[in-house]
Amino acid sequence: MKTLITRTITGIIYLILLGLAFFTSKYVLIAVFTVFMLIAIFEYINLTQKLSTTNSPQTSNLTPHTSHLKPHTSYLIFLPVFWIIIPILLLQFWCIQLQSTHIVVALVVILCTNDTLAYVFGSLLGKHKMWTKVSPKKSWEGFLGGLISTLIISWFFIKIPYFRDDIFCTPYLWVGFAFVVIVAGTLGDFAESMLKRLANQKDSGTILPGHGGIFDRIDSLLLAIPAGFIYWVIVKI
Repeated sequence: MKTLITRTITGIIYLILLGLAFFTSKYVLIAVFTVFMLIAIFEYINLTQKLSTTNSPQTSNLTPHTSHLKPHTSYLIFLPVFWIIIPILLLQFWCIQLQSTHIVVALVVILCTNDTLAYVFGSLLGKHKMWTKVSPKKSWEGFLGGLISTLIISWFFIKIPYFRDDIFCTPYLWVGFAFVVIVAGTLGDFAESMLKRLANQKDSGTILPGHGGIFDRIDSLLLAIPAGFIYWVIVKI
């Protein structure tokens, strides 16, 4: 019960920060997501420093070559540029320069809705695991249940005044956007989970009690932003 209360309070604070970022001023948006970016980079560096050089129970299940991981991880120092920095800067550019905050908010709503519904369907029906060695709690039933349900919900985004847009002018375009965002977000979640497995860490950090680190919170967003942006540009053209 204590853990649930902690998670709930932390989740509310996180949502308030997102609300301030998206609905107050561009300066708050820049400040909030720059802080997120810096913390995520710090957590990422900590994870890469903990990459195991021995075959621990977790990493030995992941790959038979974990004993050779560390000598080949020097390239990981450059990965945050593409994995964390560029997506966050793109989010800020999309909201401020292109004045499409409502699209980014929709993207975040889609990810949160899918995560919640995937958890519900997975808890109730989950039997077939997607990738046990990387993310043992994710099931195909949860993924498909969350995906289909969120696609249905996204169909009605065009009815919501805040989300009305000259580019996404039909329900089909919103559904396509949601599909791209969900698939990319799921891949982002798996990518961060794999890094944590290799580093033998349950969470990327402890800054968010009950939730882990900032990197844990924005892992799906980091791939969903560039994927959603590319879709948006293609539709716009």
